[in-house]
Amino acid sequence: MIDPYIAVALQTTVRHVVNRDEVEINLKHIGNMIDLVTHICSLELPVRLICLGEGAIQGFVDEIINMSPPEYADKMATTLPGPETDFLAEKAKQKGCFIMGQLKVTLPEYPERFFNAIFIIDPAGQLIYTHFKNIVLFVEHSTTPHDVYDDWVKRHGDGLDAFFPVAETEIGNIAGSVGVEGSFPECYRAFAMNGAEIFYRASLPEPWVSREIFEVQNRARAMDNTAYMVAPNTGSLIMPNPDYPAPTVIGGALGGRSSIIDYKGHVLADNQIVDDCYVAAEINIDALRNFREQAKFQNWIPYLRSEIFKGLYEEPIWPKNLPNMKHEDAEIVFRDAIKALQKRGVYKKRSD
Repeated sequence: MIDPYIAVALQTTVRHVVNRDEVEINLKHIGNMIDLVTHICSLELPVRLICLGEGAIQGFVDEIINMSPPEYADKMATTLPGPETDFLAEKAKQKGCFIMGQLKVTLPEYPERFFNAIFIIDPAGQLIYTHFKNIVLFVEHSTTPHDVYDDWVKRHGDGLDAFFPVAETEIGNIAGSVGVEGSFPECYRAFAMNGAEIFYRASLPEPWVSREIFEVQNRARAMDNTAYMVAPNTGSLIMPNPDYPAPTVIGGALGGRSSIIDYKGHVLADNQIVDDCYVAAEINIDALRNFREQAKFQNWIPYLRSEIFKGLYEEPIWPKNLPNMKHEDAEIVFRDAIKALQKRGVYKKRSD
């Protein structure tokens, strides 16, 4: 039996940083918030899972200033494990909880590239999970496994574990990704088919949060797969201002509105704040497992007729094995993909 516990979606202000040393200011801020939430929320049930927003540690400097992948890999990207996860590992040990978050990291086998990695640290301070984001927006410069597909498959195989791993833990099976990968139902269905019971999805910026896209997608991913969803966003973005002594604080830039959603798609907790805050809710894995065994509605995976979907993705759309790209390079690939979809009849051209 897994006793019910509290999960926390930690929403933090992000201070813009441009090198590895500067991330310490964000880490200390996160650490202080972890101290607070574990103190308060454990008055109800033990806090066993804390999830951080995307960019909470390193910010988004690569995207904001269109930094080249080799430059970012050299100046900003870290490793797993590394100083950032070492810091969080101490917090995990102190608080007896799992900590899940995101970092942009280098891998020695892929020089001058960096990957967007999701990680989990267990209560013993061990790094137990890494997922590398598979789908990125064209303004994101991180390499995906698909960008190095042939070599990735040689090293890791082509099964679900190679692209959609799941951590089997004492508090349930956990997996997830960040940003636009949450816009693709297939990704979270793959996590579910690989055994996930708790999803993680962080984050989206404005204006796609106030338009409720973040919430709609997160609720859909949860109810489609009969899984919990912990969805931390990030809060204010603080940018240095070279022409003025005070920094520029953009209170709503990163959207906020973090939430935790149950396996039926109900919002258990959310917050309309776009600054530092958190949301917390009870996770009951045994109840989820019972529902998956018993329910005949809103328990969709047993109804899958997998054979009829086999041809859905037989023809490639976004090409694999791509080189490093900046905004302008990825724009060309995106436009080529649109043209290919129009040629196939998937998209219709606009009328002149």
